[in-house]
Amino acid sequence: MLILSIMKGWRLAAAGAAALLLAGCAVPVRRADTRVAAAGYVPGGIPAHLGGRPVRRRDEALAWWREFHNPALEGLVAEGLADNPGLAAARARIARAKAQAAAANGAFLPHLEVTPGATRQAFPAGPYGFPPYTVYELTGTISYNPGLFGARHYAFRNGRALAAYQRAEADAARLTLAQNIVDAAITLAGLEARIANTQALAAGEARLLRLVRGEFAAGAIPMLPVLQQKSEYLATAAQLPPLEGQASAARHSLAVLAGVLPADFAAPPFRLGDFSLPAEISLSVPSRFLENRPDIRAARALVAARHAALGQAAAALYPQLSLSAQGGYASEAINTLFEPGAALWTLAGNLLTPLLDGGELRASRQAARAGLAVALDDYRNTVLTAFQQVADALRHVEEDRAATEQAREAAAAARATFRLARRQFALGGIDYNSVLTAEITWRQARLALIQARTRRLLDNAALSAAMARAD
Repeated sequence: MLILSIMKGWRLAAAGAAALLLAGCAVPVRRADTRVAAAGYVPGGIPAHLGGRPVRRRDEALAWWREFHNPALEGLVAEGLADNPGLAAARARIARAKAQAAAANGAFLPHLEVTPGATRQAFPAGPYGFPPYTVYELTGTISYNPGLFGARHYAFRNGRALAAYQRAEADAARLTLAQNIVDAAITLAGLEARIANTQALAAGEARLLRLVRGEFAAGAIPMLPVLQQKSEYLATAAQLPPLEGQASAARHSLAVLAGVLPADFAAPPFRLGDFSLPAEISLSVPSRFLENRPDIRAARALVAARHAALGQAAAALYPQLSLSAQGGYASEAINTLFEPGAALWTLAGNLLTPLLDGGELRASRQAARAGLAVALDDYRNTVLTAFQQVADALRHVEEDRAATEQAREAAAAARATFRLARRQFALGGIDYNSVLTAEITWRQARLALIQARTRRLLDNAALSAAMARAD
């Protein structure tokens, strides 16, 4: 360490000017390109029927669950966003990152300290034999680290990037929580519909079982049809306990997501018919639309933080300068402390030049370079995953449309058959066995329709969540 004692004001000014000049000369570190540059989601572009809707505003995109137009769902999501402990932890992490950035930035700002003190001392040795005496002091110190070779610049950038990373992570956690609530609510509505339909189906099969038992007792049919119908009835009835268990699990999941104990939670009465399908999403420039997804923003911010950390590690290989000035008063009596003869001052500059450190600084730079490479690869993987999610969701939504229409047509045909069978039975044209068989067929087709509608709602929710972004 080279210690320079500067006793002239102009010398200190010259040193300060040189320090500021050097501080502006940052060690060049090549910046990585983190722009999203993919051209489309699926080969051949986006299906034509998915067009028509313009890009959404930030508040509309982040509150994508409102597109289902379900007040109970919106209230539950709002409750979860307010009370979920995971989001509270994310907000605390943002506050911590901001405080840590401020602390890192403060190291390169001027520091001012005021030190009052009193010292009792004695020098008994020597020819004069001074008696003990007290020295009173009041001094102030100003110190400044200009952060040569970009150390200050990269420290500021690193703090800002880490705070941006935590904000993006909080947005991602918010969207994930909302998607989990929406998925659980839709799943619960689908399970409730399946339970009701399965109960009706089991009741119809029980009536048919009683009918064939009567026919067997009358000697009209053999035992085999009775056993077959009993087997079908028991198989249908056996589906109810697992469905009810899944519905209970969905309610418990909603309670935890809302930040409430399951025992204290009453789930709203969700029904499939209360969910509107979101408007279809259109993207003229898909890559630009996905650029600000929270997970992509978080990965991009982490790349910026790792780049700044590399700059800090590189700057540590070069000389570091610190400037300080101290002034004040010292006297053996308090009443003479502020007299001109008691004044004291010191100007100093310290220049630290690393010469031999056992390879520590270069190894740190190499580790920072590897950390940047990891962040870049993670960023690319995040981008690819985002495009995969949207591509999969678009394809599922397209397939769900056709599957739901087919299931609806099949259910409508089965219901028409059941109604016709009832009218024919009333006219004496067919037996009651045919009526019950038609009813069971209709219930089974309706069960397939419920499952198709549930899948379509879930896939639309996944697409809307995948497209949600924050500018």
